[in-house]
Amino acid sequence: MGGGGTDRPQTVTFRVNHSQHSKKSKLVEGSYKIDMLPSDSVRTVKKKISQIVSGSKLDPERIQLTFGPSERAIGQRFYQDPLVNEDEVSVGEYSFLEWLQRFPHWHLTVRLTADTPPPPGVAIKKAAATAEKEDPEQAIEDAYQSGELAKPENLPAPWGPMGTDAYKRDETIKSIGDNPLPPKYGEASAPGSNAVTPPKAGWAPAEVPHVPNVLDTGH
Repeated sequence: MGGGGTDRPQTVTFRVNHSQHSKKSKLVEGSYKIDMLPSDSVRTVKKKISQIVSGSKLDPERIQLTFGPSERAIGQRFYQDPLVNEDEVSVGEYSFLEWLQRFPHWHLTVRLTADTPPPPGVAIKKAAATAEKEDPEQAIEDAYQSGELAKPENLPAPWGPMGTDAYKRDETIKSIGDNPLPPKYGEASAPGSNAVTPPKAGWAPAEVPHVPNVLDTGH
């Protein structure tokens, strides 16, 4: 497990960046510090952040965490992501604490999480209707009635009540759940390096393990 192999508390700097949501955000931009353990769940860390930056007024599920220049989310990738249980995923399952021990001036970034994506086919259908100067909402309703689009009551999470089994076999919606945990930055990786070779431009991990999830179980 990550976090330097121990479960001692570590002080981490996080910076709030919410300019794209400034009108509706309860976040206050700036730099803050937080103590966390490798055994802390991602949800626990987000609750601590909510307390620090908003007095717990902000729903922790609306907080998105990223590390360094990587845009891969720590925890849920979007609001109501059905494939990442932040109460069960621990900080130690990511390797950012190890890197922050070596480079304490690095930080986590806090933003508002992305909204839940629209159900499969809905965005395309609306765009097509708009291009044809038709009512997009009526186009969606017509598509539900004709069977062109699956009705909400027949959809898996996060759009409907059918759980997550569909992710194992439905190629249309499988893509939102591929490998939800970010890569681990191993011993040989470093900023400015994209392989276990001499440094190159950019920053990519030396190791990109595939993390099994509900899409990969096959049962």
